[in-house]
Amino acid sequence: MQIFLRFLSDPGFQIGIGKEEGVHRTTICKTISHVLPKIVEKAGIWIKFPAESSTDQAINEWAQAINEWAQVYRFPCAFGAIDCPHVPIIKPSLHGDEYINRKGWCSLNVHATCDGKERFTSVDAQWPGSVHDSRILKRSNIFGKMRRRQQNGLILGDEGYGITPWLLTPYRNPTTPQEIAYNTLHKRERVIIERCFGQLKRTSRNSV
Repeated sequence: MQIFLRFLSDPGFQIGIGKEEGVHRTTICKTISHVLPKIVEKAGIWIKFPAESSTDQAINEWAQAINEWAQVYRFPCAFGAIDCPHVPIIKPSLHGDEYINRKGWCSLNVHATCDGKERFTSVDAQWPGSVHDSRILKRSNIFGKMRRRQQNGLILGDEGYGITPWLLTPYRNPTTPQEIAYNTLHKRERVIIERCFGQLKRTSRNSV
C-alpha cells in the first residue's frame, strides 16, 4: 500500500519510485495494477451518498446524515458540504488547453461532497480544469439525486455555485446583521470539505 500511495502522491517515473522504495520497477507496476482495481471495487462502500428513494433505509440514511451534522454544527437541516478543488496535472497531449484553469496552470477540477464526519460521500475527477464548478455540479449524479430527493437536507457550497432549494451559498455582498451572521456561520461550517481535502493531501505527502 505504501508503494501505491507513493505513486498517487507523485506519479513521476516508476523507476524513480522503485529507487526510493528499494524495489524493482516491475514490482511497482504490478503493485499499482493489483491495488488500483481493488480500491475502485470498494469505492461504492467507502464513498456513499444518501439514497434518494422513499424506503425506510433511505429515510434512515438521510436522518442519520443530518443528525451527524447537527452533533457538531449548527446549520439547520444541513448534512454535507461541496467543493471543486483543482488538482495539478501534466498537460495532456490531447486537448491539453482544456485543462488550463483560470489561474493559468493545468489541472483536473475535482467535484466532491462530504458529510459531518469528514467522510467523502461523492467524488468526480473526470473534468478538466477549464470547466466551471457550477457546470460540473449540474452534470453530476448528485444534482439529479438532490432534485429527485424526497427527504429534507441541505448542502453548503461556496460562491462558485448557483443557489438552489438544496444548495446554500454565501451572500456576495452582505449588508444586514442577519446576512453577515449567515455568512459567518456558513463559512465556519463549509470549511469541513476543505479539511477533507487537506487530510487527503497530507496522507499522500506522508506516504512519500
